[in-house]
Amino acid sequence: MAAAVAAGIRRRLTAGAALAFFYTRAALASFYARAAFVSFYASAPLAAQAQDAIVRGRVLDAETGAPLAGATVLIRDTPLRATTRPDGGFAIPSPSDGAYTLIVVADGFRASERRIEPEASGELSILLERRLFDVPELTVTANRSAARPGEAPVSVAVMSGDELGNRDIVTLDEALPFAQGVIFNSGQMDIRGATGLARGVGSRVLMLLDGHRVLSGVGASIDFSGLPVLDVDQIEIVKGPHSTLWGTNALGGVVNVITKRPSAAPETIVRGYFGLFDTPARHSFTDERLSREGIALQHSRRLGDVGTTLYVAREESDGFRQNGALERWRVRLKTVFPAESANPWEIFVNWTRKDEEEFFTWLSADRPLEVDPTELGDWIRSDDLVLGVTANPIVTPKHRVQIRPHIYHARNQNYFHDNEDFHRSTRIGTDVQWSLFPNRSHALTIGAEGAFTGVTSNFLAPSPDVTDLALFAQDEITFSDRVRGSVGLRLDYHNASAAMEDRFVNPKLGIVYEASDRLSLRGSLSRGYRAPSVSEQFTSTTQFGFRVIPNLELRGESAWAREVGATVHVSDRVWLDAGLFWSDYTDLIEPSPAPNNVFVFQFRNVAEAMVRGVDAGLRIGVIPTRLDLNANYTFLDTRDDRTGRALPYRSRHNFTATASGWRGAVAVDFRHRSRVEQVLAFPLDERSAINLVDLRVRAQILGTRVQAKIENLFQTTYVDVQERSPGPTRSFRLTVTPRF
Repeated sequence: MAAAVAAGIRRRLTAGAALAFFYTRAALASFYARAAFVSFYASAPLAAQAQDAIVRGRVLDAETGAPLAGATVLIRDTPLRATTRPDGGFAIPSPSDGAYTLIVVADGFRASERRIEPEASGELSILLERRLFDVPELTVTANRSAARPGEAPVSVAVMSGDELGNRDIVTLDEALPFAQGVIFNSGQMDIRGATGLARGVGSRVLMLLDGHRVLSGVGASIDFSGLPVLDVDQIEIVKGPHSTLWGTNALGGVVNVITKRPSAAPETIVRGYFGLFDTPARHSFTDERLSREGIALQHSRRLGDVGTTLYVAREESDGFRQNGALERWRVRLKTVFPAESANPWEIFVNWTRKDEEEFFTWLSADRPLEVDPTELGDWIRSDDLVLGVTANPIVTPKHRVQIRPHIYHARNQNYFHDNEDFHRSTRIGTDVQWSLFPNRSHALTIGAEGAFTGVTSNFLAPSPDVTDLALFAQDEITFSDRVRGSVGLRLDYHNASAAMEDRFVNPKLGIVYEASDRLSLRGSLSRGYRAPSVSEQFTSTTQFGFRVIPNLELRGESAWAREVGATVHVSDRVWLDAGLFWSDYTDLIEPSPAPNNVFVFQFRNVAEAMVRGVDAGLRIGVIPTRLDLNANYTFLDTRDDRTGRALPYRSRHNFTATASGWRGAVAVDFRHRSRVEQVLAFPLDERSAINLVDLRVRAQILGTRVQAKIENLFQTTYVDVQERSPGPTRSFRLTVTPRF
């Protein structure tokens, strides 16, 4: 049904929504202009003030004494931060109101905290100890500001850029299933059982790129092919409803892809790969060898005080099943200035073009890799252009103002045997955030968001324009050295022309108790919200024999969530994180039979549901530098309150593990999902557990990284959660990545 996603010609907003949007845009424009004015005329006095009280130091590897470049240095409970230079040196303004805590974080090292007295002088020397495995040390997504994960009252999982490189991935969705609490259902991302499966329509996970929303304007879905891979610094996954700070779609969680700054010295990376699909003889449908290949070029350098990264890639694949071919172009440009600033301005542009054949369902159980002959040649062309700006016009020891305007333009055209539906959408929005640190006990975040989405299509009835407005605030409270809390509130307004308006209030309460340096306890109560997507409200089309009609009375869905959790550093070799969660969902949106119609469907608010469970992550340095073990487990207990049965497309037991040797030179990945208890269609089809094993090896040859990967090593035949959709067959891939 997702392939039927489309949107419609623009129409006028209601008078109230139009006025609200107009005055919000005017206010934001005025605020931006004043902030720029203040920033320009205040920059000289602020710089002079910073020169009067500067903390200087060097960050070094405790084992070798080598300088650590790119480490983050920040002062707790202030917006002040710096990044170490190639010689490990840093300079950061010092608060003028007494002693403070300096925090230093670097990938692969244990974070350091140091209490600095106001009378301290001289250059600091900070030694960081290496970790045996990666664990999250610093995040910005959970609180909209830099913080240690143990200081946030919600569960956070982090994947580093190094881990992504070691996993030899083509797109991020190949790595994310190995993040704690993350599950994938036939390519659709789910966190803690919130999502199920909706064929790409209306994601309950909010995807961000450097803090900017990157959900499509019509389907509000995630396209992983448009997200960067080579210059990712880390991926932060905030689990559970988190709409208080980030708004709609954060019903199950928030994923923020944070990219690296352009390198100081010119650097060129070339990445080429070639792979083959190994089709089982009993399911073979062609005499041709099925392959996939791609090449990417990334160049990063500084020109004066401006850093720039340019990425260009082309990929193509025959796919492992009939009518599964793909051809894709990706271009990305990121610019940062001033390059040495701790709070630079950033601009990025992403463009993706994808031509992809459509596999809807298999021909028969004994021919699972083939499609109905009438569907051969069905394909989709999509173009996505994303522009984002992050501006920091005001940064002082007590204040920080950040502005994030963005534009997301998407074009989608079906070339199907039974329709040529299309849509065009453009979302223009702005996020304004003011962080205020009045004293060491409070850290306030106050902000507003406004966005307008215009849509053109040939099969929406009627054709909508969409306005989203929001105000939010959060106070992080320090009760003592070991107890921290947070309280937040967000007001959301959503209006799609000709449909019902939505207004939601999303509060949040949280508390963290750091019992010791090795144990942190957390608890939270929050509300999440997701507005219906354009495709859910307005689609009117026929595809694959199904008639879909609009539902102008569709409302947003929401959830109340509770969580308690703990993070334990059992020893230098063992790290454990676990969370117990319980979410109650109201007005869940699902495709359902339309009232008084036969074989006609529409999206409806049909479900009141409960999802509870446990997600846990374990990291063990079994043999230092020789053998590491990472394991994640998610248990789900779900109930549809209408029927008393489990929610569809959820597995009770979800387990992933990676055993890696010699710092990732050799690795084995394992994935397990127990049998899905409920599905929406074909309930009599056989369903079974899924067990998959991948093998990876890596070597450095003449300065070039060479990787080989076998996916689905044991040629497991399975249904990929969605009925009558086969999972990928075994495949082989060789990747070569030289750097210059």
